[in-house]
Amino acid sequence: MYYYIMEPPSTRAVRQTYQRLRDQLTNLGIAGEMMAASPARSPEELATMGLDRGYSTIVAVGGDAFVNNIAQTVIGQAVLGIIPIGEAQQVSELIGTNNIRTAAEFLKFRRLSTFNTVTAEPESLIFLDAVIEPPRMAKVSFVIDGKLRGYAYFNKLTVTRNLEIKIESQHLVEPHKILGLFSVGGTVIRSESQFHGRAVRLTTEPELALLVRGQPLAKTPVQLRLNPNSLKVITKRGSIL
Repeated sequence: MYYYIMEPPSTRAVRQTYQRLRDQLTNLGIAGEMMAASPARSPEELATMGLDRGYSTIVAVGGDAFVNNIAQTVIGQAVLGIIPIGEAQQVSELIGTNNIRTAAEFLKFRRLSTFNTVTAEPESLIFLDAVIEPPRMAKVSFVIDGKLRGYAYFNKLTVTRNLEIKIESQHLVEPHKILGLFSVGGTVIRSESQFHGRAVRLTTEPELALLVRGQPLAKTPVQLRLNPNSLKVITKRGSIL
């Protein structure tokens, strides 16, 4: 049996979706035990309860940030199942569907894939893309694998589960006057750069939060460490033979 953890419903429509999901899981013969997260019981606490009860598959039912929280608890201890509901673009792309019935069918077939994750030390986990988006251009300094050092100015910084760091910046080239009569210029310059490593330290000026779908995960300065093939997930096709 599976152990399902549901994100707190934000609307009546989501509550109705959960009821349809229960019916679909029952029809597929994989109903299992269902728990709902709440202010009194966090998704991490419920995932720990499921592990303590001996479940080998924990199913996160909700959006990207909710799934990332549960992945943080089950990594290395259980298989992660996912049924995307709400703000779930990343997890939908990862498992191969945004349809709850199809995602439920994936659970029945139980095809597994392994994914890298990143630890934001001391204990936060990056399974889905984490971003830093300062209100204005900021500076980031980085150390890669204890050797390569550098810095950049950015408007958006993304950390992926493969410990790829994507830096995006844009700034306006101020217009200049010709003969003091009229202005030309005003072009927006955009640039992107990317690097990766097995261990990366990021320091920003000012200190900034690392977010998954708007939920704070860590704060700079932060040490990031790659965990290769560390999380098993039920997906459309699977990659584990």
